[in-house]
Amino acid sequence: MIRTHSISNLVVALLALTLLSRIARADVDPVSGIDFVAVGAVGNAAWPGDGTIPPQWDRAIGRGSVNYEYRIGRYEVTTAQWVEFMNACWDRPASDQLQFVGDIPVHWGAVGAPANHPGGRRWQVAPGQEMRMVGGISWRGAAVYCNWLHNNKSLDRSAFLDGAYDVSTFGGLLPVGFSDQLTHHPGARYWIPTYDEWIKAVHYDPNKANPDGTTGGWWVGSNGTNIPLTYAPPPSFGGDGTGQANAGFVLPGFSEVLIPLGSYPTVTTPWGLLDAAGANAEWTERAQFSIGNPFVRVMEGSAAGQSSANASDQIYYFGGSEYPSIGASFMGVRIASSVPAPGLSVIGVGALLLGARRRRTGGFRVQTSIGSCRGGVGGDRV
Repeated sequence: MIRTHSISNLVVALLALTLLSRIARADVDPVSGIDFVAVGAVGNAAWPGDGTIPPQWDRAIGRGSVNYEYRIGRYEVTTAQWVEFMNACWDRPASDQLQFVGDIPVHWGAVGAPANHPGGRRWQVAPGQEMRMVGGISWRGAAVYCNWLHNNKSLDRSAFLDGAYDVSTFGGLLPVGFSDQLTHHPGARYWIPTYDEWIKAVHYDPNKANPDGTTGGWWVGSNGTNIPLTYAPPPSFGGDGTGQANAGFVLPGFSEVLIPLGSYPTVTTPWGLLDAAGANAEWTERAQFSIGNPFVRVMEGSAAGQSSANASDQIYYFGGSEYPSIGASFMGVRIASSVPAPGLSVIGVGALLLGARRRRTGGFRVQTSIGSCRGGVGGDRV
């Protein structure tokens, strides 16, 4: 006969294994579904320049120092993630649709689906297209996406209008520029990466060995080297295996836009980001000014089909810039996020096991608590 306490031990052990498994998958955020990478090395030195180009041409000199820990997506926003968002915006009564998020993406792996509301629009991910990049995202559309994530993907209209960015500020200025809120709210849980956050996550290496024996430093490229990337399709799209990024080439029928995110799995930034080069140029919060007004938002990284990819992937130069309401086919976004407070740890699992045993003998009761997300810190210097 199986003894009762043996069954109880088995149940507790299975529970512990389940919890440990969840801890191991903790990089996938349960709210957004985004696979985040934590970026530490708090207070790292800014990019000092390397003398390769004149300082006045180096857009990154003095930038890239971040004095807090944050998270950033391992991938750009995927088709599976953007379809969920677009359905939330458009599959609603016609009078309640959130059309200001921008046009329907030019490049993504979605197809039309029956709507749930009269006059609504709906999409579904085409088979096998979950990891397709999404081109055609405007800066403002990305900001509204961050609001929606911040508000736990609520379908209430207010969830799209504020949280990370106040949509009521979005507008033009005369004679030139825009009036959009320049940086995310300090308490935002998700946001468009600041310029400093983006270049740190892509070009800074906390483990780089320096000649003076210290560690931590910068790379010109986005793959942890100063060697220009090799732009060529992956083997699944006819490449010979030497390609490192989806940019700098054009395939028949412009099918380079069909290459899934993560198709170059061995080419990462020092922090583990994929497709920092190629796929889409990625929005940052950084604004450029004209006649005293913020005029355009800055993008970083190269894009599929872009011929000048090498320059865009070097730390010295911007990947591009555009008015925040424009969502051209090569524009995408990689989301940044605050670091959650510590949750149930391995130590907590041990306490759970001990507590379960003591409960059978009249011992103490174990209480656990899952921490909430703390707010994001600051915005980009503009």
